[in-house]
Amino acid sequence: MIITKQGNLEQAQLVTASFRFANSKKDTAFWNTTLTPLLNKIESDLTLEQIRKLPNIIATKKAYKAIGLDATRHRPSSDSLLRRVVKGQGLYQINALVDINNYLSLKLQLPVGSYDLAKINGPISYQIAEEGAQYAGIGKGAINISHFPTLVDQQGAFGSPISDSTRAMIAPETTEAMLVVYVFGQSTAQLAAIEQTVKTVLQAAFNPQNMTTEIIA
Repeated sequence: MIITKQGNLEQAQLVTASFRFANSKKDTAFWNTTLTPLLNKIESDLTLEQIRKLPNIIATKKAYKAIGLDATRHRPSSDSLLRRVVKGQGLYQINALVDINNYLSLKLQLPVGSYDLAKINGPISYQIAEEGAQYAGIGKGAINISHFPTLVDQQGAFGSPISDSTRAMIAPETTEAMLVVYVFGQSTAQLAAIEQTVKTVLQAAFNPQNMTTEIIA
């Protein structure tokens, strides 16, 4: 899936993976062997103050500020997930791919979104949302996405590193998906490492068919 970057997003980068797979309600083995140990480690090792000082959190918030966003009001989704875990609130269990998505976000300390390709129409661009733009956010109702970095198809915006829309959300019956890591100011080597992590995790979880990855810098 080709994504075209537009507008004032010089520091913005994406690492994407598109693939066919068999989703499920829950991968119990993944939770037991991989996700729960990571949650326990984050809760025991990090504090809220330390989260603020993580390099990827700092870089993401700096990029938000450059495009006019208040990063304390509009937290990166990775920041919100980390803060939730550190507070001992754990994660909601949604479905296998969404759980993998959250795992990668916590592991990479970067925003990650997963989208049902059957619900996306036409070419995708990565751009800054116009003033007054909004969409139905997952679990949040209508949200104002003014100045958010957003993924946009022919029907409008459907994803961002802050909060995704309900339109392209992953369901247990999803069979074709695109996972996107929202990256800011990373080196070529760092982007390649993120790409390899995504490939390794998805391959182990789903053994997906026809997986293609792309780095958009």
